Amino acid sequence: MSDSEEEQVKQAPIIKPHQKQQKDFYAEQLQANEEADSQAPLLVVVQGPKGSGKTTLIKSLVKHYTGQKIKKLVGPVTVRSNKQHRVTFIECPSDINAMSDLSKVADLALILIDASIGFEMETFEYLSLLNNHGFPNVMGVLTHIDFFKDNKQLRKTRKKYKKRFEYETGGNYKLFYLQALKNEYYLKQDIHNLARFISIIKIAPVRWKTEHPFILADRYEQGKDNTTTFYGYVRGCTYRLNDRIHFVGQGDYYIDSFEEVLDPVEIITTQKKHRSLKDTEKLVYAPMSSVGALTIDATAGYITIPQPIFTEKNKFVNNEEQDDEEIEEQEQEQELPEGVRMVRELQQLTEGIDKQLEEEEDAQLLEGFELEEDQPIKKKNNQQQIQQQRELVRLKNRVNIKIENGTVMPISDTLLATDLHELIYQNKNGINEFDSVRYIPKVSDRDSYKEIKELFVTGFYGQNDVVDLENLEKQIEVEEQEQEEQEQEQEKKDNNQKDDSQNQKDNQQQRQQLVNELTSSNLGLYKKGTYVKIVIKDFSSSIKDDYPMILARSEVGEDNLGFIKIRIKKHRWHSNILKSNDPIIISLGWRRFQTIPIYCVQDPNDRLRFIKYTPEYEYCYAIFYGNFAPQGTGLVCTQSLSNKLSKFRIAATGIVLEMNHQFDVMKKLKLVGEPFKVIKNTAFIKGMFNSSLEVAKFQGGLIKTVSGLRGHIKKPSKLGPDGSFRATFEDKIQMSDLVFCRTWVRMHIERFYRLITSNVKLMKTMWELRQEKQIPLEFKPESTYQDQERVPVKFAPLRIPNNLQQNLPFESKEKVKSLSFRERLRQQVEKNLPVKSNMTDKEKEVYSLIQRLNTIKNEKEKKREQKDINKQKIKEAQFKGQKQHLEEGKRKYKQQKQKDKFIKQVKKQQQQQ
Repeated sequence: MSDSEEEQVKQAPIIKPHQKQQKDFYAEQLQANEEADSQAPLLVVVQGPKGSGKTTLIKSLVKHYTGQKIKKLVGPVTVRSNKQHRVTFIECPSDINAMSDLSKVADLALILIDASIGFEMETFEYLSLLNNHGFPNVMGVLTHIDFFKDNKQLRKTRKKYKKRFEYETGGNYKLFYLQALKNEYYLKQDIHNLARFISIIKIAPVRWKTEHPFILADRYEQGKDNTTTFYGYVRGCTYRLNDRIHFVGQGDYYIDSFEEVLDPVEIITTQKKHRSLKDTEKLVYAPMSSVGALTIDATAGYITIPQPIFTEKNKFVNNEEQDDEEIEEQEQEQELPEGVRMVRELQQLTEGIDKQLEEEEDAQLLEGFELEEDQPIKKKNNQQQIQQQRELVRLKNRVNIKIENGTVMPISDTLLATDLHELIYQNKNGINEFDSVRYIPKVSDRDSYKEIKELFVTGFYGQNDVVDLENLEKQIEVEEQEQEEQEQEQEKKDNNQKDDSQNQKDNQQQRQQLVNELTSSNLGLYKKGTYVKIVIKDFSSSIKDDYPMILARSEVGEDNLGFIKIRIKKHRWHSNILKSNDPIIISLGWRRFQTIPIYCVQDPNDRLRFIKYTPEYEYCYAIFYGNFAPQGTGLVCTQSLSNKLSKFRIAATGIVLEMNHQFDVMKKLKLVGEPFKVIKNTAFIKGMFNSSLEVAKFQGGLIKTVSGLRGHIKKPSKLGPDGSFRATFEDKIQMSDLVFCRTWVRMHIERFYRLITSNVKLMKTMWELRQEKQIPLEFKPESTYQDQERVPVKFAPLRIPNNLQQNLPFESKEKVKSLSFRERLRQQVEKNLPVKSNMTDKEKEVYSLIQRLNTIKNEKEKKREQKDINKQKIKEAQFKGQKQHLEEGKRKYKQQKQKDKFIKQVKKQQQQQ
């Protein structure tokens, strides 16, 4: 373990067993007693292809709710729609990682469809992601309708898109239409209708979010020593603080500090006469975007003051009349509102704050308010002290302050600042924690304090040190209980029927008091809707502002690694089927990781049988190595994270079935052999095994022939090649039979797991490697299909010997005797012959003459046939190359002629001599 990890472990809070039981009880109480004012803002994800109008829609909705314009939209935007309802808008990029993350956390998804193009690939991919991660509420928005000039064509297009959208979403969700743009914004009536449906929609609970807390960061601040601070609402359910947190898409990190801060967009709980919001109450919180003249960077905030487009009166006034007019302007400035007067002072500002601080001794942050100094404390009446103490106790959960004798003291080493630059950029802790709102001034008038408080949006950010106020709380509780008892006695005297209702109120007050005690940060529990600040140490990863920053609680059981069995199905729009032992990227729970799965099916005997490829249109099982997740959790598989692919990126979808440390997946293996010697029911088989040792391992195993005869392996045999064995069958087998031995081999599942982060290198498939290195596929001639020529076998008919037939019972005996071929010929000849007993002498002579003539005819035919055969043989000999014999004969004949001629010449010469 490294030094940094040891320091993080030491800094992690130690939880004792009894404290853990208390936390479990407190968490159950918090989940049971969540109120409307503790709900997090509604998270609306705006998704659509590039150029469909996502940014314009968010800007139009923000302008509708608050009347403010956003110049540059980056990150989440939170607005107050009414007194008890807030909405957070976030734009979804076309990246598959961001789409997967936002599909898990979305409460409502606005899916934009470009009417001029139609449904695109990103829309169907995001609907598949939503369907497998819980499927929250969905609304379709059809944009670019002004592309159609013909109303008839527009109606047909709207009808077609509406029908397809209902088919893809199940038919329970609405499709909105945005007509056109006006001044770079959508029409007010269309946005008003859309905002109305957003405000009245009922959020469908998603199981994963209701069981797993998370934080969608609104902004972040990077300090020194690789420390990063994130701000955001607690969503999902009650957050139990632990020492680790999972940054989705980046990995696990240790928490340096975790505390509750003031909500920047608070819910208005005070009852007022007006039901609608005032202009001052319409807030927009977009820290990473540029709202109006305010721009917040990662290190600081900037206010842009444009050049003045007005002319001062002093430039056009004579010097003689200047003195009188200056007096009048000063009198008017005293009567002007505070905001107008501050703007005019900024317009006339010539020197910076640093130059003014060099001239002055102390910095005065707000006019009319002074910071607390070391002054003698004046004694006050007891009633005033009690009232002030009550107010301080009510504010203790919002601002972490020190209370000393009824006065407010900010927690800081020195508040008499002489240089704001030193406080902002040269903090002792190495983190930019300076915020002017932290310095709580000493206020004489409560009304003016409230007015100043409304000017700030971000609110009060608390400190790490919290002062124990239990004694003060007990005193106040005792006083409140005494007052309540007096009021109850008076009510009992007036009306005895209110006892039951009073008891219910007391129970509710006690329960609410218990919940308020549980929300203390010392217990490490933060209710849903709490705005918190998280500081993470050793955070060196790069953050993209346009990507969602999701900080999820790292659960203990879900951090374990093991084998997971899922039911999976190839997506119907994915071009290729999936292959076993090919790397694949899986989005499961909060994590995305690459692993190597193997696919299998389940036989009737519960055996998991290995298959090489996934079925085309059916479900199968997959087993891989990865993070554990609860049963029933949906997952999505992809083969690549590239955004340049033209094909459908989602490869398969599935659901978690089972988790274990090992699964037995068997592969079918069929061994083939052939007999080389058969003796009755015994046969000697070769070619199935390579050695006698393998035969000994499979001794007693079952074998089977193609014809279906069963047998088993006996012993290795010395006859034949090595690996031969003797086997017995239930009947005699033929030499042409093939013998099979069906076996099962256990498959090895790879323990490969790689978490997907911003800089990770992924494993490539064999197809990708062949494409990069241009390696062709291996061609094996033996693996190709070949035409087999099979000679049909004619089996002899079954013949039963006469000895056996005599011993058979009558039912099994042959009722009609079957004759042989010769016997049947003899019968046919005898049928054609005339009966000799009925012939006369003359008929007998004629018959004998006919027989003789037929005999002569047959002999002539035989000779003719023999002559034809000889001729045919000569012809065949000539055609087949037997001409050589003829040439040899001719050559011998010529030699004999020359010899005879030579002899004649010799004889003539002798006679002449």
